[in-house]
Amino acid sequence: MKKIFIISLLLLSCTIQGNAQENLSKKKIVKTTFWVNGICEMCQDRIQKAALSTKGVKLAKWHIESDRLTVIYKTKQCSLADIKQNIANVGHDCEGFRAPDEVYENLHSCCRYDRENIPNDIKSMLSDKRY
Repeated sequence: MKKIFIISLLLLSCTIQGNAQENLSKKKIVKTTFWVNGICEMCQDRIQKAALSTKGVKLAKWHIESDRLTVIYKTKQCSLADIKQNIANVGHDCEGFRAPDEVYENLHSCCRYDRENIPNDIKSMLSDKRY
């Protein structure tokens, strides 16, 4: 009887440990930073809201001075391309994604950044045909 109890306890322990490891691998969380074109605090609010509206994004912080967005997201719920596409859809160009002209033109006048003035280090990353 004692042996059965010990074996049952070991099997239960292995099952719990296996499930915990499986759950951890399913919820891979990534932190990354990328360029997003914008100018002001209204842009900041719009960019961050667009990123956070993407299912799986847990944090989004756009830095006005550097035009860099830092995001933390779950890779099982969204991709980096999903996040960038949502940002482009609200009018902000970002690495590999260009906002639709119609959406860009409808931005508040103070938010219309210079679409042609892209930093050289970013230009080399924009090989995607969508930009």
